[in-house]
Amino acid sequence: MTGFFYLKGGTLSEQRLTGEKIMKLMRSVDDESPGSEWMAFKADPGSWLSAAGYEYRVLGAATASPFPASLTLKPVYDTETLMHVRVPWKGNLDGFAANQILDEQGYGQGDARLPVFMARYFMRRCR
Repeated sequence: MTGFFYLKGGTLSEQRLTGEKIMKLMRSVDDESPGSEWMAFKADPGSWLSAAGYEYRVLGAATASPFPASLTLKPVYDTETLMHVRVPWKGNLDGFAANQILDEQGYGQGDARLPVFMARYFMRRCR
């Protein structure tokens, strides 16, 4: 069954922490040193996503599901001269209802805006 990662936290403060974790990952891409955020992500993307504030849910399910061992997560990242074009899997459209798209809430105030935006954008772009 098709599933997606969703933000666990509904508050801006929780989403800000998730966004800060993503920004830390972005800054560490290709840092192969022990303990780097990149190495933790590469070693176990599912665990990293869970620790960062995401949960996996099968399409249409109201609660989280265990991360399926059969699903492979492949890190894909852009560089200054490389941009990936994401073409979703066609099965993502099966059983999709227009009412599943919710209006975005605000992103908060001041410096907290960017991390919250990143927390929401990350999984929207990576599903």
